[in-house]
This record gives sequence, C-alpha cells and structure tokens, in this order.
Amino acid sequence: MFGRRIEFDAKSRNFPIRELITPRQALAPRSYTWRNPIRLDQVGGSCVGNAWAHEAAAKPVMVPGINEAIALKLYHRAQELDEYTDTPPAEGSSVLAGAKAAQEAGYLKTYRWAFGLEDLVLAVGYHGPAVIGVNWYAEMMEVDAAGYVHVSGAIVGGHAILCNRVNVAQKFFGLSNSWGPSWGTKDAYGLGGTCRISFADMERLLHEQGEAAIPIMRA
Repeated sequence: MFGRRIEFDAKSRNFPIRELITPRQALAPRSYTWRNPIRLDQVGGSCVGNAWAHEAAAKPVMVPGINEAIALKLYHRAQELDEYTDTPPAEGSSVLAGAKAAQEAGYLKTYRWAFGLEDLVLAVGYHGPAVIGVNWYAEMMEVDAAGYVHVSGAIVGGHAILCNRVNVAQKFFGLSNSWGPSWGTKDAYGLGGTCRISFADMERLLHEQGEAAIPIMRA
C-alpha cells in the first residue's frame, strides 16, 4: 500500500522550480486542476511507479495507454536506480529514482523541485502536477465528509502520490491516489480515488522530509 523511501541528492537544490516562476506569477498564485483521467491500483509498495504513471497520464501532456503494467515497470526500474545499500530494495523506491525512471522511459525530459509550500502552490498552479513523497498518517487512510485527509495519528508509511490540483482561495491541494477509484472521493470529472489536503497539512508534510518533483519538459 505504501513504498516511498527517502533518498535525497544535494544536487537537486540546483534545480528549484522557483527559477521558472515569473514575478507576475509569484504575485498572483493561480488555482488550477490538471486532469488525470485514470486511477491506478498499486501492487505492493509500487506507489512511486504509480505516481509517476499518473503524472504521465495527466494534463498538460496526456500520454495514452498508461496502465498498471507501465506503473510497475517504472517502479522496478526506480528500484534499480535507487542508491541504497540494499539495492534493489526488497520493497519501495524513492521519488528521485522514479523521476529518473520516467525520464529514461521518455515521459519527461527535465524536472524541478519545490522547496516549500509556496513553491508547490505556484508550481501546481502554473507548471503542472507534482509527484510528492510524504509521510502518511493513520487519519489519512480515509477522507472526511468534505473529501479531506488529515495529518493525525501515527505514521503508517511513506507514500508517493500525484498532486494535480491547487485551490488558492480555499487553501487546499487535490491528490490523485493509487489505491483504485473506490478509495476517497470523486474529482470534478466524476472519477474516484481522489482526496484533498489543506495547505497547513501539506506544509507540515513537506517539512517532515517531504519532497515534490515537477516535470518541466514532458514528452
């Protein structure tokens, strides 16, 4: 169900999404939804592969034919690319290795990183979906009546998930999960497997060794 492992590269600091945000954009954060037309159901700890597969299927460049087999292929390649002492690990992979696998597969050419809440708001508003890797808490296993997950309870794992919506006025992000369409709530297009998370909760997760990768040149 989970599977995000933490692996950072100091060189990622040289590739902030902030460099691509114009002064006008920075002054006017935008609410936007990048449609994701599929909702995969991950196998084991393959969340990283599924999150990157969801990104490939979503706007702004919607790759047709994305399925669970492709997600698993990305996941297993990410395991090979991860630089752990137990490479390949028994289960799980990192968002960074997933980005490299997606790049190698031709779904993207370059990617940047959001370092903080404001960067993520602007990135999703103007540049496209982000693949995030965060701690997942017990109270995030289900959504509330309004479709939100809440950072509360014990940490139950590390998860990678697609962030493809930002609402500036109501201060929340929309996430496309990889636990099938019956989980969570429905998005604006009627597809399940979606949830919302507040800016405050997302900021906390990003500070807890969270990360957010944003493809820039999609193929």
